[in-house]
Amino acid sequence: MSRQLDQLYRLQDRIRFVQQREKERNTVPSDLADVDSAHREKVEAVERLRARLKQAEAELHKAELELADHQEKQRKFQATLRSVQSSREYGAVLNEIDGAEKLVRATEERVLALEEEIEAAQRDLDTREASLPKEIEEHEQKLSGWRTAQREIDQELESARAEIRDLEATIPPRERAEFQRLLEKKGGLAIVRVVSGSCAACHMKVRPHALQTLKAGLEIITCDRCKRILYYEPQTP
Repeated sequence: MSRQLDQLYRLQDRIRFVQQREKERNTVPSDLADVDSAHREKVEAVERLRARLKQAEAELHKAELELADHQEKQRKFQATLRSVQSSREYGAVLNEIDGAEKLVRATEERVLALEEEIEAAQRDLDTREASLPKEIEEHEQKLSGWRTAQREIDQELESARAEIRDLEATIPPRERAEFQRLLEKKGGLAIVRVVSGSCAACHMKVRPHALQTLKAGLEIITCDRCKRILYYEPQTP
């Protein structure tokens, strides 16, 4: 039982180590945060511009189809006007022509506005894309020290994850599942040391008999208050 508890305690330590180092690896150092934020904004601005350009082109295509449809209706109304035989019909067709002309003008204006927007956006995008590779290179140079640190952390993580796999392979499935359940329930701290006769997590005093059982390694003992597994580590002389 004592050996299994040692393995579980080590497993928890390695899991917590991986979580902490992953957080450190993925967190930009405070002195580089502004640099990284400014660079991300430039990259995201290019992505937003590409997306808007694509959207505007789709809107232009739709507007051009609508314009063609309005113009076709306008021509049909004009042709109908020449064949009407009553003043009432004549007035009705004139109203239709007037409505069609308004739609044509409004759609032409929208087409023109979209064409101008696309032209300006394309120029802006070309300029940004031309300078982006150099900006990326300069950004990576500024972050080179952090990138080196990230690679070192990656090596540590690889070693820790390998140890986690080895430890998990030695622990029976039932005990491992119970440990994982408790680990999730207790915020990543399923096993805690006994310090000065008390639970290191909630500081509840461990009952003398339970402490002796724990020291003897006869069975798994949990804290009476927080229900975490207790771990006794003999003091080295």
